[in-house]
Amino acid sequence: MMAFKVRRPSVGGPSIEAWANDQAFATILVVGLTLAVVLAVIGFGAIMVGRLNSRAGLSGAGSDLISLYAYAAAEEAHGLSSTRVALRDSDGSTVDVWGWDRGEVTVARHDAIQTRWDQWHTDLDLLIEFPAIHDVAHEEFAVRILDRSEVASTTRKRWEIDQNDHILLRDFETAVDAFDKALRDGEHQATILGRGPSLDPVLKRVMDDAAHLVEILRRPDTTDDDQDRTMRALFKALKPIVGDRAVEIPELEPFVMKQLTTTKTK
Repeated sequence: MMAFKVRRPSVGGPSIEAWANDQAFATILVVGLTLAVVLAVIGFGAIMVGRLNSRAGLSGAGSDLISLYAYAAAEEAHGLSSTRVALRDSDGSTVDVWGWDRGEVTVARHDAIQTRWDQWHTDLDLLIEFPAIHDVAHEEFAVRILDRSEVASTTRKRWEIDQNDHILLRDFETAVDAFDKALRDGEHQATILGRGPSLDPVLKRVMDDAAHLVEILRRPDTTDDDQDRTMRALFKALKPIVGDRAVEIPELEPFVMKQLTTTKTK
């Protein structure tokens, strides 16, 4: 059997077979280089995450990527410094630690978690759509968040009195991890329950009414008088759920300011 090669019209030009082979080689080369770059980026990212996790002193619930991101953001915002830290153990001995200040890291993490928890009290959409996170009368996860939040705040105050005490710092770190886990679990459970039929019937009815009030409040054709009455009714509905934090809800600020002004003039 004879084999034929087809050449281009120009004399001495490369054959179609050679050209195809060149194209295949170029494609393989490009794909290979791309894979090498991707693997290098993944490897570098894994190394950087490991270093960040190590210097942040995060462990357990605090070692996830979200906590690492929060730490990195806090590092940039608060200017966390690499210093020599002397920690005192329970027997009175001191240990010099070189590296990132674990106390600063834990404070930054605690502040970030507390800010997230505060948002569940002041964001109207979160309040109305996922109210079970505040239902301490029926939901264990809601009670657990409050307990872990209080413990974290208490251990932080103890540590701030003596920031060189290694045991107090470790207790503070553990409490922050527990608070973070309780809040994440609670957020997940509250999202599942939503404002559906599985929610406590009384709480669901309150939030259905609140959703209607918010709809009226956000309508552009609502008059000033109607807005005032709507804010008053909304404040009255939400205060039993979030307590004094109801005054921090941005949409209710005009009503709150009016109430404060009226109280001062009496």
